[in-house]
Amino acid sequence: MEGINSTTVVLQHQNRLVREMLAGHLVREPGITLAGTAPSGPELIQLCTLRKPTVAVFEADAPRWSNERLVSLLLQSGRDIRMVGVHDALPTAYVIRAYDAGVSALVSYTSGLEALLEAVKNPLLPVEAARAKRVDGHTLTERELQVLYLISAGYPPKQVATELGISLHTVENHKQRIFAKLDVHNQAHAAASAVRLGLLPRTVPMPRQEPRLPRRRRRLGVVLRDPTGRLSGRIREVLAEHHIPIRDESGDGAASDGSEQELVITILVDPTEHDWPVPDRRAELVVAVTSREPKRSEVTKALSGGIATVPASRMDDLLVPAIRATAQGYVLVNSSYVRALLGPSHAGSNGGWQRWELALTPREREILNSIGRGHATKQTARLLGISIRTVENLQSNLFRKLRVHSRAAALVAAHDLGLLDE
Repeated sequence: MEGINSTTVVLQHQNRLVREMLAGHLVREPGITLAGTAPSGPELIQLCTLRKPTVAVFEADAPRWSNERLVSLLLQSGRDIRMVGVHDALPTAYVIRAYDAGVSALVSYTSGLEALLEAVKNPLLPVEAARAKRVDGHTLTERELQVLYLISAGYPPKQVATELGISLHTVENHKQRIFAKLDVHNQAHAAASAVRLGLLPRTVPMPRQEPRLPRRRRRLGVVLRDPTGRLSGRIREVLAEHHIPIRDESGDGAASDGSEQELVITILVDPTEHDWPVPDRRAELVVAVTSREPKRSEVTKALSGGIATVPASRMDDLLVPAIRATAQGYVLVNSSYVRALLGPSHAGSNGGWQRWELALTPREREILNSIGRGHATKQTARLLGISIRTVENLQSNLFRKLRVHSRAAALVAAHDLGLLDE
């Protein structure tokens, strides 16, 4: 019975950390079966041929292939598969071309995990309806399609107006005509999709659903690794204040009345690099409390293993929320770690622990500093004694690591991460 309503998914992302984190969430999601992961487009195509999934999640802003080519290869021979692309900030033209090619949904990283899971589980019916209308001859206009695609990709109406060079009032008129032409209001999920995209006011009556009973919170217990020392003593005090019992590793002291299974969280106290568990989705639930700044390799291993990391200085405020989040399948993590590991942030850089430097080669650092000094490509090649082609290749590698597409954006990202020499 388990696989009757299951959605089979394959996942592609060239960033191993992002790939493993998304895979870890997908395998824990009811109704989703993860059939495999791949680091590149060609390997994704091979994986789809072998596994025959219903949904393929792929990196829509990867620099080494076009979305149109990837989609055409995946959909060839009548293969029935929905394509869901994740991206940082795709330009308008790329969004429209991707949907025209057959992409089912585009989800930006800023939309969050819930938006991705929604796109994986449920087709975006207004987009599917628009494609059906194109087949039977009752198509939307080119401008209406552009508005629909940009809204579906998460663009707010004001930005849609700016990108297309039209007024906000015109965008709203297009939205009303799109909804009228698609005629999706008689289908519950289609109408819900339209509401979510802003094609339909939220005041429209929706099918009534029975109220869900609140889920009963499972009892929590804690196993304390390295239970001696001053920091461990303070952890015990915090847990006692919140009535969270401490169990020994043999399980003694667990609930014995048979009324409810207890969920046990392991707390690592000041772990070294060798103390971190090997990432495994079946491993124990772990929270680490550390009084020192972790190394990059330690944080990478912790994140990929779903381990929450709490600094000792913030333990009073964050330890219990970290434990409760871990029990629900989420990871509490300092935002500075995520920005440093997953890419540059354009927000302010105040607060938090310092960020790590990206793993740039000496040559890539020379290229970055040359860009910072305003040198042209030819001038950089002459100063470094290498060919222009070599400079261009190094610059492409640098852009990929910084997740940018231009020299100006590279300078912004490098400044944000503190990579530029004074």
